[in-house]
Amino acid sequence: MTNTLKYTRKAACHIIAQAHPGFDRSTESDLASAGGFRPPLFVGQAQYGVAELIALDDQLIHRAEGWPVRLAGKFAARLHRAMAAHPDADRLSLVTLENGNRFAVPSDSIDLSSGYSSGAPVREALIVDVRNLRARIERMIDAAAQIVGEPDEA
Repeated sequence: MTNTLKYTRKAACHIIAQAHPGFDRSTESDLASAGGFRPPLFVGQAQYGVAELIALDDQLIHRAEGWPVRLAGKFAARLHRAMAAHPDADRLSLVTLENGNRFAVPSDSIDLSSGYSSGAPVREALIVDVRNLRARIERMIDAAAQIVGEPDEA
């Protein structure tokens, strides 16, 4: 069964903090204002579903690897758009052509062996195993649900 719940920013930060200790709404705000990922607002509030939590987690992983906020945020946003466009895909190919055009498709629907796609040379293609990212987020959601009550406010 696919989790279709939406989480508030506070709940999302609490979920993500399971894998990134110390992550909170203040850190999320700082990242978003510096060009990091934040989902589009709905009625003035950010709502996080599984795809948005994956993008946020991915951004934090890249930040821990030393990526600048803006670059990690752009990559997370690209991954988020790809997941939104292909919600049932287990693996996505994020393709950049030599001319700079970018697109994402389910990995099983594209053959990159020729080095060309849509008649243009492929500059890079990144395969993302979304199935494992979903499972990681589901484990974080389950772990956060085991904590009863609201987190302490600093």
